[in-house]
Parts: sequence; structure tokens; C-alpha cells
Amino acid sequence: MRTIKALLNALVLAALTTAWAWAGVVVQFDHPQQTANPGGTLQFFGVIENTGPDIVYLNGDSLTLDVASLTTTDQFYANVPVSLDADTSSGDIELFDVTVSNPLLDPAGTYPGSYVLVGGVDSNAGDNLASANFEVTTAPEPSSGFLLAVALASILIVGHRRDPGFYRHRSSVL
Repeated sequence: MRTIKALLNALVLAALTTAWAWAGVVVQFDHPQQTANPGGTLQFFGVIENTGPDIVYLNGDSLTLDVASLTTTDQFYANVPVSLDADTSSGDIELFDVTVSNPLLDPAGTYPGSYVLVGGVDSNAGDNLASANFEVTTAPEPSSGFLLAVALASILIVGHRRDPGFYRHRSSVL
């Protein structure tokens, strides 16, 4: 009975070890923190590396970004290889793009996001293989800042040129 129990424990351990063999997948971005002006598009490039002992199938990805108004374009099916052999990497590839389209909807700020790679040791697996965090910083539209500075300067120049006594005489008449 002990022999059967020991054999079953060994089989369970072997199954778990095989299931966790893909745990050596790593996603690393070239530039995880990027800044965009309104109308600009950021391209996130990175390397996917399989440090495990078995072939790993890359079946999909999941992308989340904590601001609804930014547009993301997933490049997974266009650029990511179907699988990675043991101890190999994908090389530097484009994983996704982020577009800052509207300066009124995309206020200046830093927005965190995460990228999750999905796959496993078989071609139908849907396990989370690896994840990496990134940040998108939106800058204010340069022309808006320029217009604000010009308007403020104009108000100061006009106010400086006016006769200060003009305001006193006007208010006494009313």
C-alpha cells in the first residue's frame, strides 16, 4: 500500500512539475515608461524569453490600461511567434501601441497598465505565462500651453498700458 501511495505522490509531483515547466517565460519591455503628446502613438517593444526546459506555445495576450480614452492596438498576432523553444527568445518585437487621440479626454497624467502573455506547454493552453507592467504619461497639448501664455501676456500688457486712474473715475460715475 505504501508503494502505491509513494508512486501516486511521485506521479502527482511529476504532473505538477510538467505543468509548471513554462513558468520560466519572461516579458521585458525596451521602454516600459513612455510619454505621448495628444495625437501621438507610442510603440511598446519587448523581448519574450523562454528560460524553461520545454517548448512553450504563445497563444494570446491580455492588455489593460487604467484610462478608457486611450486607444490600444494589439500587435500580438502580427509579431509574436507561435512558440518558443527551450532557452530561446523572440528577439525585439512590437507587442502593442497606445494612441493619445483627444487632449480633452486624455488629461495630462501618468496611467499604469499591465501586459499578460497567455499560453502554455500545449497549443491550446490558456495559462498566464508572464506579465509586465508599463506606464503611459500624457503631456498637455503644446499649442494649448502656448495660447494660454500668449493670452496671459496680452492681458498683462493691456493692463499695464491703461491709465490706472481710468478705473477710479469710471467707478465714481456709476
